[in-house]
Amino acid sequence: MEKPVSKNYFAEKDVEKKPYHQLVETEDFKDLLQKKKAFIVPVTIFFLTFYFVLPVLAASTDVLKGEAFLGITWAWVYALLQFVVVWIGGIVYLKKSEKYDKMAQNILTKYQKELGQ
Repeated sequence: MEKPVSKNYFAEKDVEKKPYHQLVETEDFKDLLQKKKAFIVPVTIFFLTFYFVLPVLAASTDVLKGEAFLGITWAWVYALLQFVVVWIGGIVYLKKSEKYDKMAQNILTKYQKELGQ
């Protein structure tokens, strides 16, 4: 008979050997993860919604069939806006990731002694 799969990712004997296990349990690290999640989840939902609205609108409504300007339809404008949104999102993420990297470095510096480095 097989052993049931353990939900604990660290074997009890390995917990003492892995100093980063203690680091991920700190409030500083949990705060960092919470801040990252608070940014990443809504932005991901926005991007996925923005991306999938184009085919839904194009297939089921006439909203995007009208002329926007110079003979270009709203479908083309929306499709080109997707490129703009992706570039802006990428730039914003790069700026935010620098902030998160600094926070992570501060956490590592703060707990350097406990990590044995």
